[in-house]
Amino acid sequence: MTDNNIHSMKDTATLEMMPKAISNLSEQITYLTKELLALSKRLTAMPATEPQEGFITLDEACELVHLCKPTIYKLVQKGLIPYYRPTKELLFRRSELIKWVEESGRMNKFSMDDISEMMSSTVKRKPKPWG
Repeated sequence: MTDNNIHSMKDTATLEMMPKAISNLSEQITYLTKELLALSKRLTAMPATEPQEGFITLDEACELVHLCKPTIYKLVQKGLIPYYRPTKELLFRRSELIKWVEESGRMNKFSMDDISEMMSSTVKRKPKPWG
């Protein structure tokens, strides 16, 4: 007999071997079922971690909150808007800006005079009055 014939004879179950083979398969299925249940319980018990939100640029922040760059710079300078500055570039988190807009009621908080004053505080020429 060649090696291929020996392997095929070993792999072929006879009628007498079937009860033992079925018993082995049943034990393996029981073991795997218990392991899956234990793994499922461990995963369910673990706290869900949300992926870390990335940063957005100044241009994206301006578009999101519908303000121009000088106004954003003034709000950052006065600490009125959430921002990050790991380098010289300003960065923002989208969720924080949305929350800021929702909670600040910024149009009620700042009058047009306040916004004008914030924008013109570093301008060297005298701004024209509103109206």
